[in-house]
Amino acid sequence: MKTLHNTKNCNYRRFLHKKLKHGKISGKFYKFLCRNFPYRLTARSVSDMVNRVLNGVMSEDKAIQSLRKDDNELRRQKEMMQSNIECRKKIGWKQIN
Repeated sequence: MKTLHNTKNCNYRRFLHKKLKHGKISGKFYKFLCRNFPYRLTARSVSDMVNRVLNGVMSEDKAIQSLRKDDNELRRQKEMMQSNIECRKKIGWKQIN
């Protein structure tokens, strides 16, 4: 899924990017979060899992598996993406690549 949010306009993505650069989280975990939660990265389940990984309570693989099981949030993210695409088509915006 593509998103309008990036490290320049989203504080939580900036926070995660800093943790990635300092070696606190892996690129695999960072990519998973940014691709699967493009609109609401600060959902309670996501921020809880990130805190557990940063504190060393949970491994990144287990966090990814448990976030994949959260069907409600993933479905909501996909619906928001579809809604965004439809709105862009109605008003004539270009697709962001």
